[in-house]
Amino acid sequence: MTNNHSNIKRKQAKHLSDIQRGRLEEMAKEGKLSQTKMALELGVDQSTVSRELRRGKVRQMAYDRSYYEC
Repeated sequence: MTNNHSNIKRKQAKHLSDIQRGRLEEMAKEGKLSQTKMALELGVDQSTVSRELRRGKVRQMAYDRSYYEC
């Protein structure tokens, strides 16, 4: 059920540009800034940075059923 009488506007989600994504990758590799500071520098929300960094990680399972990061 939706509330059609709400006066709260939701933020519209935006995709990161290729330039922002590249800059985020550089900042993450340097490892000096927190996700919050990276977000401030890119002009996006911290959750965007968190999701983008998580998206690039993959867990693989080895033959002996142990996990390792790729």
